[in-house]
Amino acid sequence: MCRNIVLLAVVAWMALWCGAVMAGSVYTWTDADGVKRFSDSPPPEDAKDVQTIDEIPNNPQAEKQQRQDYNRMVDKASQAADRQLKEEAEKKAMEAEKEADRRKAELDSRVVAEREKLQKEIDAIKGRALGPTFSPGQKAAMIEKVQKKIDSLERDPKGYFLQ
Repeated sequence: MCRNIVLLAVVAWMALWCGAVMAGSVYTWTDADGVKRFSDSPPPEDAKDVQTIDEIPNNPQAEKQQRQDYNRMVDKASQAADRQLKEEAEKKAMEAEKEADRRKAELDSRVVAEREKLQKEIDAIKGRALGPTFSPGQKAAMIEKVQKKIDSLERDPKGYFLQ
C-alpha cells in the first residue's frame, strides 16, 4: 500500500515536472552555414534571423468551449445545407410538375383538335350523296374507319400521335 502511494507520488511529480519542462519557447535561427535551425534552447550568440515562438498555454476549458463552438457551427452549416438541398429538390419537383402540366395541356389541345378534325371527316362522309360509285356499305365502312381512329385517340392519346 505504501509502495503504491510512493509510486503514485513519483508519477504525479514526473507529470508536473514534464509539463514544466515542455512549457517554454521554440527558437528559430540561421546558423553561420546558412542552415535554418529549430530548438527549445536559446541559439548561440552569432546566430542570424533569431525568432522566438512562445508556447500557447494549455487551457482545457477554452479548448472545450472551442470544440463546442465548432460543433455548433458545423451543425448550423449542415442544417443550412440540408435546407438548401430540400428547397432545390422542391423547386425541381415544382418545375417538373409545371412541365408535366404544360405537356398534358398541349396533348389535350392536340386531342381536341384531332377529334374535331375526325368528326368533321365523319360529317363530310355522312353528307356525301349515295350514287353508283358510293354505296351505303362504303359509307358505313369509311365512317367505321374514322370512328376507330377516334376510339384510338380516346383510348391512348400519346400512342395515337406516335403512329
